[in-house]
Amino acid sequence: MILSDGREVHLDDISSAAEGQTIIDDLDGAILGIEDQLAYDDGRNGPVWRKRAEMALKKKRRQRPALQQRIGELRRAERLAAAHPPAGPGPSRRDIRRKAFVNAAEQLLSPEVFTEVWARAAEMEPVAFAGGEIDA
Repeated sequence: MILSDGREVHLDDISSAAEGQTIIDDLDGAILGIEDQLAYDDGRNGPVWRKRAEMALKKKRRQRPALQQRIGELRRAERLAAAHPPAGPGPSRRDIRRKAFVNAAEQLLSPEVFTEVWARAAEMEPVAFAGGEIDA
């Protein structure tokens, strides 16, 4: 399908429900625009123009159900992925809390104090800080 900005998009290229919703909004706008043009046509454009506009409107209307189906599939997949995160080594709840604590400390403490605390932690656990960079 061709968007109003001239880009061509295939259903399989749509990777998220939000992207699909943006495309369906564009499609709806195009449908409304064609309908308005046809409604306010005073005959000056000629019968060839009218026939082409009607064909374009039919084509756009036929594309909409397939796009809605693709958005539904993507939404189901996104909900499933959110409900069942992929198995494997991910950050534990404890690691997430530690990261949140470090981020909060960085925001609340002055840069000098934060760097001093970081250096003290590196002295206490040198193996954990072998890289040397602050990755809070």
